[in-house]
Amino acid sequence: MDLKPNQTFLISKYKAQAKYFEEKELRKILEELINLDANYKTGLIDLEIGLESILCRYCSK
Repeated sequence: MDLKPNQTFLISKYKAQAKYFEEKELRKILEELINLDANYKTGLIDLEIGLESILCRYCSK
C-alpha cells in the first residue's frame, strides 16, 4: 500500500489501542457501529448520542 505518513501514524495508533481488546469484543463493537450507522440513516437515533453510548460502554471497563 502507498500510505501517507499521517495514515501510517494513525494505523500504528489503532493497532496499539486494539491490543487492549479481544477479537470477539472488537467484532461486537464493529457490529454496534454498523447498527448505529443504519439506525442513524433511517432516523431512529441521533449519531452523537449513539457514539457516546458505544464509547461509554467500552471505555469504562
